[in-house]
Amino acid sequence: MSNCRYYIVGNNDMWMIQFKDTENGQYRSSNDATSFAIAVAQKLGMRGERVHVCVLDDDGRLRCKWSYDRDRHLRKSTSRLLGMS
Repeated sequence: MSNCRYYIVGNNDMWMIQFKDTENGQYRSSNDATSFAIAVAQKLGMRGERVHVCVLDDDGRLRCKWSYDRDRHLRKSTSRLLGMS
């Protein structure tokens, strides 16, 4: 089982998703990029991959916002991450 990571990076105007050695998409907000990355990551998780979505915080550090591990299942939900409780 591989360990995949999606990184959400950018600034106020443009956000991108980095996966492996590529940058994908241009999003208007961190939440838009994060939502898309989580949707894609969930599909990988359902196929047995360990997947993490990491976001650049205000201090410039990457923080894990969402993960899926087949043995532990979903650890953080999309709704909680995006404040849609």
